[in-house]
Order: sequence, then structure tokens, then C-alpha cells
Amino acid sequence: MGVLTGIMTGLTGGLQLYSGVKGLFSDKQKEARRALANARAAEQAWFRRNYYGDYLNNSIARAAIKRVENTLSRNSRQNRAYAAVSGATPEVAIANNAQGLSAMDNMMTNLAAQESTRREAVDAQQLQNMNNLSNRQASLDMNRNTGLDPEIIGGLSLIEKAIAGANWGREEDDEDKNNSQTTDSNANV
Repeated sequence: MGVLTGIMTGLTGGLQLYSGVKGLFSDKQKEARRALANARAAEQAWFRRNYYGDYLNNSIARAAIKRVENTLSRNSRQNRAYAAVSGATPEVAIANNAQGLSAMDNMMTNLAAQESTRREAVDAQQLQNMNNLSNRQASLDMNRNTGLDPEIIGGLSLIEKAIAGANWGREEDDEDKNNSQTTDSNANV
């Protein structure tokens, strides 16, 4: 009867350990999947916000456009005043204003080139982030397929070593060996 009780107690403890570890795996996997889904959503929001942003509506672009507009306005006033004083023809004033429009065109071209470069950088960063997320997903899938989490493997290994090192039912045999070794060493002296 005592042996049966010991076996039943051992089985009950083993089942409790199994269900606890299984619950730990499933909860940890659910948390990891949820965190990965949140990271993917945050990455997509970051990409949409940065890639599709209005490049002419940021502070640097607005300041550059305003500087060029102010310069064009000032130059236009000066050209009209010069034409009134010197008696220049309207064609001269138009030619001078054309130079200002060329400056505006150059500035807008430069802003567009900067935006293209920025979008390429955002695209490259998003590709790198998506690769990292894919690697995390692959790791999560591998852990789910094997049923093992790397953080828990170490703990289970320690439990396995502790069980392997235990002298299940051989405690008396070891004591007898120690006593016989002591007796043998005393006899040799």
C-alpha cells in the first residue's frame, strides 16, 4: 500500500509539473504573439506616417519656401523701382523676374530630391524592421513547433540534472558502500 501511495504521489506531482510548464509555455507564447502583433502594427503606423507625409508641409521646407518667396517679392519690388527710375522696358523687368522664378524652381527641385532621399531611407529602415519582425516570428514559430521556449529549457535542464542525480531508492546502498569503503581503508592501514 505504501509503494502504491508513493507511485501515485509521484504521478500526481509529475502531472502538476507538466500542466504548470504547459501553461507557462502557452501563456508566454500568447504574450509573444500579442507583442509581435503590436510591434507589426506600430511599424506599419510609423511607415505610413513617415513615408506618405507631406514633404512640403514640414518646418524646413516651409522655411525654405518662405525665404525664396520673400526674396522674390523683394527682388520684384526692386526691379519695378529700377524700371520706373531708369525707364527700362517691361521686358527687362520680366527677364529679371524670370531669374527669381528659376531660383524658386531650383529650390523646389532640391526639396523634391531631399524628399526622395528621405523616402528611400524610410523604406530601407522599414525593410530592416520588417526583417527583424519576421525573424522574431520565425523564432516564435520554431519555439511553438518544438514546444520549448529557450528561457525555460535551462530550467528544465536543471530539473533533469537534479532528478538524474537523486538516489531514488538507493540511499541505503550508498550508505553501505561508504561504510564498506571506510572499513576497507581502515583494514589497509
